[in-house]
Amino acid sequence: MRKPTGFFAVILSLLCRAWTQDSVIYLSFNAGSEVELNCSSSSWRNLMYIIWSVDLVGQKQCKVGSSSQIAGGGLDTCGDGKSLRNASEACYYLHIPDFSERDVGLYKCEMAFVGGTRTCNISVSITVPPRISSWLESRDDNSTVAVCKAEGGKPAAAVTWRHAGNSSSVETQRSSGGLFSVESRLKLPEGTKNAENVTCVIKHPFWRAEKMLVPKHGKGFPYTTVFILIVFAVPMVLAALFFIYQKQIMLRRCPLADCSPSVSEPKEDVEEVEPYASYVQRVNSIYNS
Repeated sequence: MRKPTGFFAVILSLLCRAWTQDSVIYLSFNAGSEVELNCSSSSWRNLMYIIWSVDLVGQKQCKVGSSSQIAGGGLDTCGDGKSLRNASEACYYLHIPDFSERDVGLYKCEMAFVGGTRTCNISVSITVPPRISSWLESRDDNSTVAVCKAEGGKPAAAVTWRHAGNSSSVETQRSSGGLFSVESRLKLPEGTKNAENVTCVIKHPFWRAEKMLVPKHGKGFPYTTVFILIVFAVPMVLAALFFIYQKQIMLRRCPLADCSPSVSEPKEDVEEVEPYASYVQRVNSIYNS
């Protein structure tokens, strides 16, 4: 069986010869890559068993392996896609598809063959690319600051500037998920409005080459914009509050009798009443005669 190949495949071959159980190898892999962990690069035809004990961060320990003493020959208590594969006769490696944060932890390999045993301890971490951005900020003192940010990466990215001017300041923060955010601020010379000659350079182990960004206006509100919003918004809010206040005062001062709508008594229609009265008068005069 041939080993899988591809751009995202990460092939690892480790020869654990004289290491004890306390020896640990520290390795890091890119997020989304395929990882192959080999306990030995040698082919053991007389292999009796090989077992990977996986102690994942924040999860229970599980095992993946193969042994002639196990029914069916296979062992898998992880159930997350990890599998034991063989590239050649009796040469096994642990395959981890789509490497992610959930695969970070300590991998311990134990293998026994006719004539001896071998043990390898491998501490596996992840490399996560950061989200990068760069922009310009205008201040009320007519100065301009260039900002470059690399957030959500692991390990922390290296942020530098290519420019001719003032020095910059770098701030690094670590989130609860173990990711890092790096922000660098560069104060441009007084009177500078654009940054054609300023370039932010970001380096990270996930990338083969460095990333370069030219800061532009557009992120956030410049101080002048905030000032204009305050000038127009505050008077409108005050006017609305004053109108509500005056309305409440008028309602409190208005007497109940004056504010309630008046109800007038219904008036009889004179044109309808007078004919009926004359008719009754004529009837009474007939009976009285």
